[in-house]
Amino acid sequence: MRFSGEREVPAPVGRVSDALHDREVLCSVIPGCEELVPLETGLYAASLAARVGPVADVYRGTFSVEDVRPGSAIRVRVAARGRCGRLDVDLHVTLSAGSRPGTSALRYHADATVRGFVSRLGTATLTVAGSHFTGCFFNELARSLRRETGSRAASLV
Repeated sequence: MRFSGEREVPAPVGRVSDALHDREVLCSVIPGCEELVPLETGLYAASLAARVGPVADVYRGTFSVEDVRPGSAIRVRVAARGRCGRLDVDLHVTLSAGSRPGTSALRYHADATVRGFVSRLGTATLTVAGSHFTGCFFNELARSLRRETGSRAASLV
C-alpha cells in the first residue's frame, strides 16, 4: 500500500524536526503506541496496539527515525510482528515552511506492507485504516506542538 499527502502544523520547521526526534513526543502522537525503548540514537524497540475492523493485535518490533537532510527530510521505518501478522512501513517526510508564518508543511510518502492474517481484511480496508492512523498521527502532532507553544508562552509571562 502507498500513502502520500501533505499536512501543515503550527510550529516552525526546526521545532517540528525536533519533535519528530523526541521519544516522548513520538510516544504521545503515534496512535496505539504503548512504548518506545531507546536502543541507540534514532532506533527504538516499539510496541503498538492496533485494531482494524474485527482484528486487534499488539505489534512489537523496531521503529527508527533518521535524518536524510537534517532539519528538512527524515525517514521513518517500522518493522513489527503481532499474532495476526507483520507490518513494514517505510515513510519519507520532507519539511518546509508552511503557508502561514510560524507553520511547517510536511509532505509524506509511505510504502506499507501488511502480511499474515490481518492482510485478509483486504487492501481497501487496510488503506482506510492506514489513512486513519496517518490522520490521527498528524492531528496529535499538531495538538502537541500547540500545547508546547502555549506552555512556552505562559512561562515567559
